[in-house]
Amino acid sequence: MHAMISRARALPALMLSAVLLSACALQPQVLPITPRLDVSGAAHRGDGRSIALDAIDGRPDNVVGYRDAMDKNSAITTAPETMRVIKREVENAYQQLGFRVVPQGEEADITLEVRLTELGYTRQQGTVVNNIRTGATIEATSVMHGKTVTGTYRDSQGKEMVLKPNLEDNAALMNKHLSAALARMVADPRLTTE
Repeated sequence: MHAMISRARALPALMLSAVLLSACALQPQVLPITPRLDVSGAAHRGDGRSIALDAIDGRPDNVVGYRDAMDKNSAITTAPETMRVIKREVENAYQQLGFRVVPQGEEADITLEVRLTELGYTRQQGTVVNNIRTGATIEATSVMHGKTVTGTYRDSQGKEMVLKPNLEDNAALMNKHLSAALARMVADPRLTTE
């Protein structure tokens, strides 16, 4: 009888523990991708030349990483409109530099393919500190009058954090890297110089 009472008391404690542990599980995150390119200090080099731009997601899928590497339910992903947002921001940057953006497929002085090849997040959990490695990689291919130029543009960092980053923190990190990689690409005169 004593054993039965002990089990009866242990069951609610066990259930409470299970509920608390499940509440600690890291939820998946869908990152709003909003890169910002500031080209206000850059020289105008477009001179009205036309540029047609295509933005392609070259990643195998939209998974950026996992908030907990041991829990595949804690995926960090990008929103479906990611490539449209990137394309719009890059087009705006080139317009500010004096280029005339034309729709993809139209005849243009410059055809530029912008490929997102990496938007990455790796978390190594320590006893007190989480080591988080984040980064973005862009590959560009420019064609001007038969001349092809390619470039790879990266930005990354490692960061130690005591608390697990929330959605806003992770979005800010990813957008910072993506903005920096795209800014390096737009600043590269080789892509638009014959």
